[in-house]
Amino acid sequence: MGWRADGGLWLLVRGGGLFLSKGTGIVEDFEEALVQSRGFGILDVGYRSKDEAWAAGGSGVLLKTTKGGKTWVHDRAADNIPGNLYSVKFIGDNQGFVLGNDGVLLRYVG
Repeated sequence: MGWRADGGLWLLVRGGGLFLSKGTGIVEDFEEALVQSRGFGILDVGYRSKDEAWAAGGSGVLLKTTKGGKTWVHDRAADNIPGNLYSVKFIGDNQGFVLGNDGVLLRYVG
């Protein structure tokens, strides 16, 4: 669970499910986002901007949204990484990192 760039919440569940709060702040109403995680669990979501975010998970799953999290597409950049991706963090607008197991560190340069 974490905060979106617009002040709302995101929530991960088993099986790769991602839910987004229907408002900002702490609320109890969530709706499921359309995520194609291929059945692998998503472990973290990092928002680069209000509209763009990245999600990382098991077996090198890397997903991207440009619609504020409503729909997600699979990014093939990490398909050949034999491991899990655990954490997504952005620093400013043009730099971000994805941390995985066995010393995997991916760098985003916008």
